[in-house]
Amino acid sequence: MIRSAKRVCLLMVWLFALPAALAAEPPKPTMTVVYWSSKDCRWCTYWESSVSGMERRFKESPEFKKITYRVVKNARLADPYTREDFPPDILWLHERLQRGEEKKSPRPGWVIYLDRKRIASFYGTADWNEKHLPEIKRLVAANLGK
Repeated sequence: MIRSAKRVCLLMVWLFALPAALAAEPPKPTMTVVYWSSKDCRWCTYWESSVSGMERRFKESPEFKKITYRVVKNARLADPYTREDFPPDILWLHERLQRGEEKKSPRPGWVIYLDRKRIASFYGTADWNEKHLPEIKRLVAANLGK
């Protein structure tokens, strides 16, 4: 008899919890934009500078507030990236590079990940304003909402 009462109690708890579980929204996707750079990369320096204003405009955009932005920067273009070049929350990306599952980006380069899945990549400053930034904005709107 006690066993039946426990089963009924468990069933009641489950039945009351079910609507709340069904009503809960699915987790929102996370979009991470990784900027690949080197300290001796003149085009990286140009993109980051106030002269071009490219980085500043990107960081001031409404889309920037919706993403996670990370910078992977090493000292020299000729050197490979090391674990120390990666922010702690994207060490998973360094591990992928080490296993050969991920390509490193030309510099300056931007790679976009949706829930850690690579969905786009861009490089160079020549097309930043006309192609790269509008495409990043489109991807943010399409995947994270307006």
